[in-house]
Amino acid sequence: MRRLRAPAEHCTAAETLTTWGARKRSARYVGNPEKIIRVGNAYVGLVGWWVTQSVMKSAFGNGCPLPEVRDELELFEYSRALHRKLKSEYYLNSLADAELPYESSQMTAFVMNRYGLFSMDPLRGVDRCARFAAAGSGADFALGAMYAAYDSGLPVEDVARLGIEAGIEFDDASLGPITLKKMKLEA
Repeated sequence: MRRLRAPAEHCTAAETLTTWGARKRSARYVGNPEKIIRVGNAYVGLVGWWVTQSVMKSAFGNGCPLPEVRDELELFEYSRALHRKLKSEYYLNSLADAELPYESSQMTAFVMNRYGLFSMDPLRGVDRCARFAAAGSGADFALGAMYAAYDSGLPVEDVARLGIEAGIEFDDASLGPITLKKMKLEA
């Protein structure tokens, strides 16, 4: 068994296409197509309905600031407070589904800060991403590409770019340009 050295930096990346059913809006037609937003000393990447960008920017600035997440439990507790705010002030339709154990927040989020890269799924399950992760319509292609490239010694931004490029190449709901954000990790 080979023990892998933890990376000294993380990178988050996203493509920029938004869709609504069969309708698509490429970066060419929107003022700010980026799916990764800066929140204090962190980057937050959002996957879900396009309105999620506006809602989250508003929530971060109006009574639900993102804490400096150091571990999974801190992000989980934040996600609980955020979900309450989304329901009470932003009219989140959690689409109650009898097969799901909890209400959905209707988004996947990645939080990258100096302590690592964390993922939060729609049911508020939280993980620390040790190697790489992907979400959205091109995720299967991105995961395959990043898996193939991860142990090759490429810089983290090249691995992330390869993942996004694979999604753009093979998924009909993904399109460039690509946004990349990189951050050094605290030792």
